Amino acid sequence: MKQRQARFVGEHCRKNFVPRSVIKTSRKEITDLPLTVRKYVKNAQGDWEISSEGDAVELPTELRGYYFVVGALFQSDNRPQEDGTPLYTGDGMIYRLGFNHHKAILKTRITKTPCYYADIAMTGASDNTVWKPETTFSKRHWLWSYFASFRNGGPSRMSLLLGGRNQLNTAFLRIGNRLIVTIDAGRPYEVDPNSLELIAPTGSTDQWIGILPIVSVLVAKLTGSYPFDVYINSAHPVADVTKADGTTASEPGFFTTNYSAGYNGLYRRPVNWIFDQINKLLKGRANVKEQFGRFTDLVYYRFPNRGLESNYQEEARNDEANKPEEPLLKRWRLVYKDGPQKDQPVVVEQSLHQIAITERFIIFADIAFKMEFSQIFSPFFVGFLKLNIFKKYWSLGAWIRAKFLRDIMPLPKGILYVVDRADLEEYDFCTANEPPKFLPANQIILPYEISHFAADYSNAEGKITLHVGHPNGWDVTQWITRYDSSVPGKPSFRSDLEGMQVGTTDLGALAKYVINGSNSEIETIQVIRDAEITWSPSIYTHSELCRDDINNKETRVKNIYWITWGFSWELVPQQIYDVYKSRGHRVLPIENLPDQDKPLTLLRLDTQTMTIADSFQFPSGYFASSPQFVPSSDPLNGEDSSRHGFIVCTVLSDNPSNEKESCDEFWVFNADDFHKPIYRLSAPSAHQPLNLALTLHTTWMEDIHGESQQQRYADINVRRKLRRESVQQDYESRLKKAKLVTRKLFDEIVYGYFVEQISEVKAMKRLQKKDYQIKLPEDTI
Repeated sequence: MKQRQARFVGEHCRKNFVPRSVIKTSRKEITDLPLTVRKYVKNAQGDWEISSEGDAVELPTELRGYYFVVGALFQSDNRPQEDGTPLYTGDGMIYRLGFNHHKAILKTRITKTPCYYADIAMTGASDNTVWKPETTFSKRHWLWSYFASFRNGGPSRMSLLLGGRNQLNTAFLRIGNRLIVTIDAGRPYEVDPNSLELIAPTGSTDQWIGILPIVSVLVAKLTGSYPFDVYINSAHPVADVTKADGTTASEPGFFTTNYSAGYNGLYRRPVNWIFDQINKLLKGRANVKEQFGRFTDLVYYRFPNRGLESNYQEEARNDEANKPEEPLLKRWRLVYKDGPQKDQPVVVEQSLHQIAITERFIIFADIAFKMEFSQIFSPFFVGFLKLNIFKKYWSLGAWIRAKFLRDIMPLPKGILYVVDRADLEEYDFCTANEPPKFLPANQIILPYEISHFAADYSNAEGKITLHVGHPNGWDVTQWITRYDSSVPGKPSFRSDLEGMQVGTTDLGALAKYVINGSNSEIETIQVIRDAEITWSPSIYTHSELCRDDINNKETRVKNIYWITWGFSWELVPQQIYDVYKSRGHRVLPIENLPDQDKPLTLLRLDTQTMTIADSFQFPSGYFASSPQFVPSSDPLNGEDSSRHGFIVCTVLSDNPSNEKESCDEFWVFNADDFHKPIYRLSAPSAHQPLNLALTLHTTWMEDIHGESQQQRYADINVRRKLRRESVQQDYESRLKKAKLVTRKLFDEIVYGYFVEQISEVKAMKRLQKKDYQIKLPEDTI
């Protein structure tokens, strides 16, 4: 279907494809800010013009509930990032948009984990050539703070002495009326959806296995402790709120993974072969804690009762009470079910960023979102590149960076692993401190790379139906650096977007697969490519299915809404161009890439006809992300529930009068027709314009004040108690032999600040004072 880029009457055309707003964020936490609503309608010429604006404008009555989205706080005015940091590295910021009484109310909170408070306690001016302590603690212990402070490296933030940051900036999982926030490199945390405070991690540190256990062991022996181990899991865990017979499950837990790809830098294969041989000599082929990583565990977490009355049926509660107590977190180690590697451990090549659950199966996708060791440890080995001398000798810095941070291309094909849910009952589980129990998994190879995917819940006739975005020739773990240059003869490359992920170098696709669940053979493939609008398929949304909501009977994804991020030479540096120009598995020869930008697009894919049924092309200078389907509260009246609602997304742009100022918004589309009115939500005129992070994934909740939520979260003292119990359980055993300065960090700052969930502004002010300490009562430690 032929479309053209949207044009908004009275708005200046932006000169750039990508706004600078994508690399700027505000760390300010907002409480209950009413947003201004502007309603746009399409005129006779096909352009969009304001039909009404101001306080009198009302959102549709049937738009209700709460839209949650999270993003990484990248570069802000008062806390510039270190050189070479990608924009998805940063503290998580949760944005909650509440639709009540025809209005939209915004609330935001930083995800403040224990390691967050350890990080800000040692804050130094890291943007300077010489690190300079800024807090009372770091001034009193300046030498230790210098070596223990956290530094950005690729998609992670690490401390040599303390471990890795858990920044919780990627995605959510809603399980009934509970809310979980996640990241690939950290344990998920439960969040109070009302206050947006963190409550507790899902599983204690002794229930998880670190990415490289030998590292934590060695550092702990040398320094006495290594509190913040790095735990890799799927940023998209899954839950199923139904039982096999379709009735309500007792309060469900969720499935995720705990895995390690081992060493994945240069010379990966020989290095890991050596590690494998050492493991075999020491403990056997799949010991409980692989000292060099290279394990893949499926994990199931159930929520502790914590003494709170459940809101589920008493019969279900009694049935559960009669069963023997199971661990909160149980695991199975994946091994190949068939083929030449039968019974050998599954080792992830890249990242199990996403998993999906159906009526009979759990599907794991090995996605091109890898954590490279050279990136993680770059600030400790090539941090000197920020010295001023390299501004003068630019070519030398570029050569050093190219040699140390050599690109490791993603796999050209997609890898899936499939587990039969019935096998979870047949095969024994284990815990992190027990010898592993094995679970067979089938491997499936898809012909193209994977960005994200969705799965139908139904497995009629044992078939698995997947809906996949294929981002060919695109590595989202590479970003623009100061040492990048433009491709000769191509439109201008944007060196001012340092930190932004690079753009695609090939045409993407949307596909539907039907797979035989018994033998994992692909039976049918339907692929759609559009030379205008399927560039860089990134993030999707669709209406909920029965696994998400016990009141929903739908089992298939009938319509799926994708945001594709388009194509522009602004985001293709010479280095990336050279890597991909001779790569096989291309759709378009690299010399056939378009000279003109291809727009960011919101599209609706009808999965039954496999046609693009609707699309909206954003104007240049607007960067859209984070779509979320919000169901309409109006009765269906025979309408298709998969289109009966709204699509809410974030849209970043620059102020046309001052490109240094962000002017970000939330947009609301009608899910059944993008030609219907669009609602644009922005900060009120008396308030500074919104400056959102480049947000990623979303969820929606109908209510945040339900009875069980009130029982669980309403009392601030209960929330504090849960945090106090969890943080001490996590770290006390890890601090038994800690140095005195490490104990001081935890006893005087980490424990008390985390329990209180002090805001960043108040925490930073207090950390400048002499009496910055917040100590827990002695009887609680």
